[in-house]
Amino acid sequence: MSSDEIRERTQKVWDRLYDWGVIWQRSAGTPTLRARIAFIFLSKLYRQMYAGTGISTDSARRKKSKSRARWTARQCKKLFQANPMPELQGPEWVIRLPLALDPSAYPIVPLQEATAPFVVIPTS
Repeated sequence: MSSDEIRERTQKVWDRLYDWGVIWQRSAGTPTLRARIAFIFLSKLYRQMYAGTGISTDSARRKKSKSRARWTARQCKKLFQANPMPELQGPEWVIRLPLALDPSAYPIVPLQEATAPFVVIPTS
């Protein structure tokens, strides 16, 4: 196959996978209409970001693809924005050291007891 034929066939696969009707069918698994619309926009965004920017594409096509992807990303952002909820409390994160890093988990062995290369630390 020539490189043009590979490019054309690859483009047809992307076009078929990200056709409006096919995306609409795949979005049937989403719980709400809003989620379905978001799925469709994100699918189109993914298509614009990755399908049109292959190695063999020219810079003009890449520039057009990027501008479409930016526009689609702005529309997707609007779907995911919500009003601020100041009354919502987030969890308080407590960082606990693992046992291996906790210095109180290991007794200090004085140097005079450590006469051999390996020291057995007695359990208390």
